[in-house]
Amino acid sequence: MKNLNLTFLLIIVISLFAGCKKDNNKSTTPTGEYYIKGTLNGTTFDWEETDGNTNWVTGSASAGSSDQGVFTGDLMAQISAIKGFQPVIGVDFRTLQVSYEQDKSAYFNSFVNTGPWAYAKSEDYTVGTKNIIIYYTDSNGKQYSTIGTETGNINVVSVIKIAADFAQNERLKIKVVFSCTLYPTDGTGDAIKLTNVDATLRLEDLIPL
Repeated sequence: MKNLNLTFLLIIVISLFAGCKKDNNKSTTPTGEYYIKGTLNGTTFDWEETDGNTNWVTGSASAGSSDQGVFTGDLMAQISAIKGFQPVIGVDFRTLQVSYEQDKSAYFNSFVNTGPWAYAKSEDYTVGTKNIIIYYTDSNGKQYSTIGTETGNINVVSVIKIAADFAQNERLKIKVVFSCTLYPTDGTGDAIKLTNVDATLRLEDLIPL
């Protein structure tokens, strides 16, 4: 099973952004630019990146393979604890397939569209489809994903394009809302619920071409 370690073709970037207020787990209105909040197995949570040095940070990851100048894979936006990067929740967008001959910037900026996205039924890459896997690793390192029985969709509410600068590649600011069931990737233990999630995430262009 693929997990948040992304053991093949892994690129993880943690970015630093200025924030305006210290993280508050009881907040109902996010104060950070990037955040994820909702209910995890009956407990409310609110993870917000504020100053890039306190509590929570955003990151992007890419996984897949390149063959004769064609990349097939996924891009994931995630928010994690700054200490040990656990716990972490990742929203994995797939399946990308782009060649070095294409306009990579145009492909990246058009891949994530607004509207409902289905949950992927497996970790296999299926070219021509767009779907999402939610990954979660708890503070003890136990890993979960949405691969299993799911109802409903994840809704991409908005996508804002942000140009590259001296410090980062171009990126997307994506707002999503969803509820899902998370299944242990090692097949042991109970599934858990992630409900009423509201998140604004940063997805960086890490297509390796």
